[in-house]
Amino acid sequence: MCHRGCRISRFIAFLKTKAVITGHSTSCVTTSKYVTNRRLIPTYICWPDNNKLADIENAFHRRSGGFPGVIGAVDGCHIEIKQPAGNANDYYNRKGTHSIILQGTCDHTGKFIDVLIGAPGRAHDARILRHSSLYRRLTNTQHPLLPPDKHLLGDSGYPLLLNLLTPFRDNGLLSAANINYNIKHASIRSVIERAFGRLKGKFRLFYLDVKSVPMATSIVGASCMLYNFILIHDGVRRDSDLSNRNSSSSFDDEDEMDEDSDDEDDDDNVINLNAIQKRLQIMESLG
Repeated sequence: MCHRGCRISRFIAFLKTKAVITGHSTSCVTTSKYVTNRRLIPTYICWPDNNKLADIENAFHRRSGGFPGVIGAVDGCHIEIKQPAGNANDYYNRKGTHSIILQGTCDHTGKFIDVLIGAPGRAHDARILRHSSLYRRLTNTQHPLLPPDKHLLGDSGYPLLLNLLTPFRDNGLLSAANINYNIKHASIRSVIERAFGRLKGKFRLFYLDVKSVPMATSIVGASCMLYNFILIHDGVRRDSDLSNRNSSSSFDDEDEMDEDSDDEDDDDNVINLNAIQKRLQIMESLG
């Protein structure tokens, strides 16, 4: 039987011959001129089927002490690059460096189930989400990605949607029930931060010494795919193993507004009464 190192070596060799970064299926990855194979990404980064969704929901419910309906956590992660030619200002982020953004959604094991790679570092998380296929599928009323009782969790930088729950904003007047909800919400959501930390550490993605945005996108896409490959073939890690790890992300408080916020972001402030009611019901159920 081939050991893990052998399998990974063969997989890396395959990547070098294919320049694979994207696919169009249930996973969403930014396309570029380097795409030569559209079949491999959906094999390793794909939306769970109904049976797997049930397993994911049960795992999150068990880990959080009763938070219902969670099937994943979504967040954005900056990957620093060299100053790109042409439109460098778009990639200049609020930390004073140039970067592209990886929007990732992961399950309870930290495995990516949806990614969007290559947005300019100046963009805000909510704006990136709104222009993603994940958002279109979450808000598709005729063929919704999730039923009303299932949802992703995101930080307060995202809009509150029926299938995307955010924490209560801390305006200094939060009730004990609000705070309890936020604590449980944050404990679950941290899984995506740890996934980003492991991805960056494993594949040295803290800084990419490249100017080409398509090339940087290719590198990050291949890294996400290989990261999932390792998790899949290693088997699912224990919840306790994942929950006790700290994130090594270099960008904190990603829900802060970036400088590029404009009137278009006002769409995210539209009151979603169903989502508000749902969040309140979950808050009350948590005791």
